[in-house]
Amino acid sequence: MVRTPLLVGLVALACVACGPEYVDPIQRLPAASADACEEWLTESDCLLDAAHGCSYQPNALGCKTTDPKCTSGSCRSGDPFVRSRPAQGLWLRGQPYRFVGTVSWGIAWGSECQVNTLPDQETALKRVFDDLVDVRLTVLKVWAFQSYAGTSGSDYASFERIVAAARRAGVRLIFVLENQYEQDCTSGPARNDSWYASGYASPYGNYALSLVDYARGLAGHFRDEPAILAWEILHEGHTGDFDAMNAFTEDMSSAIRENDPNHLIILGTDNGDSPATDRSQMPSNYERLHAHPTVDLLDAHDFSAPGTPLPGAMMDVLTIASSLGKPIFAGATAVELADASAASFSGRASRVEAKLQAAFDAGYVGFLVYDYIPDWQQVTWSFDTRMADPLAGPNGVLVRNAIPNP
Repeated sequence: MVRTPLLVGLVALACVACGPEYVDPIQRLPAASADACEEWLTESDCLLDAAHGCSYQPNALGCKTTDPKCTSGSCRSGDPFVRSRPAQGLWLRGQPYRFVGTVSWGIAWGSECQVNTLPDQETALKRVFDDLVDVRLTVLKVWAFQSYAGTSGSDYASFERIVAAARRAGVRLIFVLENQYEQDCTSGPARNDSWYASGYASPYGNYALSLVDYARGLAGHFRDEPAILAWEILHEGHTGDFDAMNAFTEDMSSAIRENDPNHLIILGTDNGDSPATDRSQMPSNYERLHAHPTVDLLDAHDFSAPGTPLPGAMMDVLTIASSLGKPIFAGATAVELADASAASFSGRASRVEAKLQAAFDAGYVGFLVYDYIPDWQQVTWSFDTRMADPLAGPNGVLVRNAIPNP
């Protein structure tokens, strides 16, 4: 029977004269080593125990939906949120935190832009997160655009289902709020100078809300959710006007922080390849954008140098992150398959592993392989957990390099 604080109190009163037979479960735990919160079996009971600082968190070790003992999450004490410490990287539950994960953009539902090989979101979430448990990945980046939030822009049901699946699988989420590229799972005009200057601050395309109002609502709704690692404002944001993008960064990151003090904030730019994000000056535009105190974590992408473990651009942005005292992660690393042959699979796996090891050796705190799509059909950089793939198959690169949750 799941115990509740009220039930424990009643039993204790009833047994005052019963002798030593009854012992409060919390009282019997060794104070120095055990976590009293782990006694709670449901989320509602967990959250009622403020005395022990309990919160309902992702499972430390993810479990599959086919496991009858699989729980929907775990009740634990301590700070449940990933934190950034200046010049010390990321921390979780008092321990340094690093991660290996992937990107699966199409698992939010309610938009035409979703996993098209699976019939509904429930099926997709079971498949995706069961696969993540198999390969022991602990972070997933997901598109969380307004296109997935209903006609009102405030229907978060699709995201709630993702959060629930992530908790069970021991996965933390990076929710990306908007795409640089128009009509790519999103709505509205090109993200140009005009959009960065003012377009984002009003409803655009077929959206009911401005980007800033959408971000406020979503961040406020999930502010107390430990399964979320960070909000990423943009996917590969860039433009020509630095002043416009700088003001955009200040406005958006401040709005998110005001509504959510618990989660990390990522701007989400290209690697410094546009005038607004250029990394060649001193200080560079790239550095100035990421110097905002409300930007906690930097994201760098690697798509164009499959044979180079750590390309020059990845090293340059790491240097900038270090100068700011902020952590940086490889938020999308892709190596394209030449074809579906065993040699092509093997070559991709070897190159991804070299990139992963080089990134961590250099000082990156996380590494996401782009991108996981179940039952992919087209030969590109997508992967799944098919047996023949030494990247994500049994005992593949991802399994061997996985980093357990604290």
